[in-house]
Amino acid sequence: MSDEPREWKCKIPEFDLVSPNKLYRMHFGQRSRWKKSIDSFLIAYGEDIIELNPKIDLRITRYYGYRKRAFDKDNLYGACKPLIDAVRGHKIIPDDTPNHINLYVEQEKSPDKSTFVEIHAKEVVN
Repeated sequence: MSDEPREWKCKIPEFDLVSPNKLYRMHFGQRSRWKKSIDSFLIAYGEDIIELNPKIDLRITRYYGYRKRAFDKDNLYGACKPLIDAVRGHKIIPDDTPNHINLYVEQEKSPDKSTFVEIHAKEVVN
């Protein structure tokens, strides 16, 4: 068996995170459909689903494009919660507690004015 850390990546094109302020004001049915669409995106745009062992570095990067604004830090982390739950639901990460993942959330202006999100999960090697 290799000592090389395993990793999983996903790039969801034409997708933007939803601020927790908007998410909490959604009707529960609309919010449920939005969360199910995230599950579909992970399968459609991600690499083959693998189960990673803890501890995991989970990095989520939001690239915002034309006519979009940067989230403040607390909204950025809150907007990632449905993505993290979906990654956990597919058992890519065993749990979303700080004991199992190191979470890094970033955002930057998109180089080509498109909006997309990248997720990168990688096992931490001691």
